[in-house]
Amino acid sequence: MNTIIVNAELCTGCKTCFKACFIDVIKWDDKKKRPVIAYPEECVQCMYCEINCPEHCIKVHPKYESYLFPRENLV
Repeated sequence: MNTIIVNAELCTGCKTCFKACFIDVIKWDDKKKRPVIAYPEECVQCMYCEINCPEHCIKVHPKYESYLFPRENLV
Protein backbone atom coordinates (compact mmCIF):
# COMPACT_ATOMS: atom_id res chain seq x y z
CA MET A 1 0.00 0.00 0.00
CA ASN A 2 1.15 3.53 -0.72
CA THR A 3 2.17 5.83 2.06
CA ILE A 4 1.00 9.45 1.93
CA ILE A 5 2.45 11.73 4.58
CA VAL A 6 1.13 15.18 5.45
CA ASN A 7 3.32 17.45 7.56
CA ALA A 8 0.67 19.08 9.74
CA GLU A 9 3.07 21.78 10.91
CA LEU A 10 3.68 23.03 7.37
CA CYS A 11 0.10 22.59 6.15
CA THR A 12 -1.80 25.89 5.87
CA GLY A 13 -5.18 24.28 5.12
CA CYS A 14 -5.39 25.62 1.56
CA LYS A 15 -7.20 22.45 0.29
CA THR A 16 -4.99 22.25 -2.81
CA CYS A 17 -4.16 18.58 -2.21
CA PHE A 18 -7.82 17.77 -1.54
CA LYS A 19 -8.89 19.48 -4.78
CA ALA A 20 -6.07 17.89 -6.78
CA CYS A 21 -6.95 14.32 -5.80
CA PHE A 22 -9.32 13.12 -8.53
CA ILE A 23 -9.51 9.61 -7.00
CA ASP A 24 -10.85 10.96 -3.66
CA VAL A 25 -8.03 9.38 -1.67
CA ILE A 26 -7.75 12.64 0.25
CA LYS A 27 -10.75 13.79 2.26
CA TRP A 28 -11.08 17.06 4.18
CA ASP A 29 -11.50 17.42 7.95
CA ASP A 30 -13.58 20.60 8.40
CA LYS A 31 -12.93 20.75 12.14
CA LYS A 32 -9.13 20.50 11.91
CA LYS A 33 -9.00 22.21 8.51
CA ARG A 34 -6.50 19.61 7.35
CA PRO A 35 -6.43 16.81 4.77
CA VAL A 36 -7.16 13.24 5.80
CA ILE A 37 -5.67 10.37 3.84
CA ALA A 38 -8.79 8.23 3.77
CA TYR A 39 -8.01 5.60 1.11
CA PRO A 40 -4.24 5.28 0.54
CA GLU A 41 -4.71 1.86 -1.08
CA GLU A 42 -6.61 3.54 -3.94
CA CYS A 43 -3.85 6.05 -4.72
CA VAL A 44 -2.74 5.88 -8.38
CA GLN A 45 0.58 7.69 -7.78
CA CYS A 46 -0.29 10.63 -10.01
CA MET A 47 1.49 12.86 -7.46
CA TYR A 48 -0.92 15.73 -8.19
CA CYS A 49 -1.37 16.40 -4.48
CA GLU A 50 2.39 16.53 -3.90
CA ILE A 51 3.18 18.55 -7.03
CA ASN A 52 0.46 21.14 -6.42
CA CYS A 53 1.00 21.71 -2.70
CA PRO A 54 2.34 25.27 -2.37
CA GLU A 55 3.90 24.49 1.03
CA HIS A 56 5.43 21.13 -0.06
CA CYS A 57 3.96 19.47 3.01
CA ILE A 58 2.56 16.32 1.38
CA LYS A 59 4.71 13.43 0.22
CA VAL A 60 3.62 10.30 -1.65
CA HIS A 61 5.74 7.19 -1.19
CA PRO A 62 4.55 4.74 -3.86
CA LYS A 63 4.84 1.03 -3.29
CA TYR A 64 5.65 -0.17 -6.78
CA GLU A 65 6.15 -3.80 -5.72
CA SER A 66 2.40 -4.21 -5.47
CA TYR A 67 2.13 -3.64 -9.23
CA LEU A 68 4.69 -6.21 -10.31
CA PHE A 69 3.59 -9.49 -11.78
CA PRO A 70 4.98 -12.64 -10.17
CA ARG A 71 7.84 -13.81 -12.39
CA GLU A 72 7.30 -17.47 -11.60
CA ASN A 73 3.97 -17.37 -13.49
CA LEU A 74 5.52 -16.09 -16.74
CA VAL A 75 5.82 -18.54 -19.60
